[in-house]
Amino acid sequence: MRKIYTSIDIGSDTIKFVIAELINGQMHVLASNSIKSKGVRKGLIFDPNLTINAIKDGIKEINDDLGINIKKVIVNIASYDAKFSPVTGTVSIKDENGIVSSEDINHVIKESVYNKLDNDYELVTVLPITFLTDDKECGLNPNKLVCKKLGIKGIMISVPKKNVYSVLNVVEQAGLEVVDITLSALGDYYEVKNENLDKKNGVIINLGHETTTVSIFSKGNLIHSDIVSLGGVNIDKDLAYVFGISVFDGRNIKEKFASSHKRFCQLNETYEIKNSLGEKLKLNQLEVSEIVMSRMQEIFEYAKKKIISLTNQEINYIIITGGLTEIKSFKNLAFDFFGKGVIIYTENTLGVRDNKYTTALGMLKYFHNKMEERGHDYSMVDMEDEEILITPDTKNKNNTIISKFIENFIASKEEK
Repeated sequence: MRKIYTSIDIGSDTIKFVIAELINGQMHVLASNSIKSKGVRKGLIFDPNLTINAIKDGIKEINDDLGINIKKVIVNIASYDAKFSPVTGTVSIKDENGIVSSEDINHVIKESVYNKLDNDYELVTVLPITFLTDDKECGLNPNKLVCKKLGIKGIMISVPKKNVYSVLNVVEQAGLEVVDITLSALGDYYEVKNENLDKKNGVIINLGHETTTVSIFSKGNLIHSDIVSLGGVNIDKDLAYVFGISVFDGRNIKEKFASSHKRFCQLNETYEIKNSLGEKLKLNQLEVSEIVMSRMQEIFEYAKKKIISLTNQEINYIIITGGLTEIKSFKNLAFDFFGKGVIIYTENTLGVRDNKYTTALGMLKYFHNKMEERGHDYSMVDMEDEEILITPDTKNKNNTIISKFIENFIASKEEK
């Protein structure tokens, strides 16, 4: 079975869609799209009808590109008031020879959370720290091992039910089946993770449009995540207020002209714009960058306080991602504030070379890892649609993306 997955990252500024196929352990993006968010504020849905229409519009573009109708997706849930609880469980192996099966793995995971969810909370996932065969730790893959009892030590992640059902409602009313939910922080980690990070304790800071998410990881496991109610839009509003311009113009100035660090701006660089009174303004990069830098430093300060409040462990790494990292000289300000060891993650995967897609792509990698741990061979696309994806439609001039890729590849080989 080909493993093809689709994620929807519902953000306050944009809703991101990514569909990718796992080939030889690597995610290959088949299509991606982002559309302006509607009905979403600070990661929470306040107008379901607007959000439903936005999701419909975004998925239609993906469907048109691929030539199929996406039916199943994984989505992210806001992490407000999320709880992270250590859990354990033990089950007896059903097989008469004591061989651990995927059914046993799923059984022990369910056993570990049985009757442990708080009222008004919904389970997001259980992150296994280790499995145990006859009380001996055996790592994260007990499948096919032999024992009488299978145990688990893990972390149960849960969020308020209102966070979950508001998202499920809009996605399902948009005509899609939600096969799994996750937190954005897990998507971020699975996109940036490597064997080195899996052995350390660290932080991922995702700088979003209206919020900043601070997440703590211990040896690859998400143990805390919280939200700072500041993001890129606050910079837009600052610029709009100071110069008497629209928030939209403030955003353009931030993205196209400003520097994150005043030390690295060009004094002779200017930006001409009209204010709300119709008067022409000529802004220099220094005065603009001072405003941007001041707000960025405030966001960093709050993120730092949040780290201190969430953990007393030694932090071995800090990774920063999100849309704000695209602003000029961002790394210079981050180095000044957090030190030269901070990592500014840059998304360079073909098809999604923009940091706004980091979470959505990581969500797919998280889902695949989860399926492997539970012994499931799963794809969100059925065999019929797989055939459409890989078979050129000679009657349709708008061939699928994969077909076009194959045709171009063959043509380039023939030219050589």
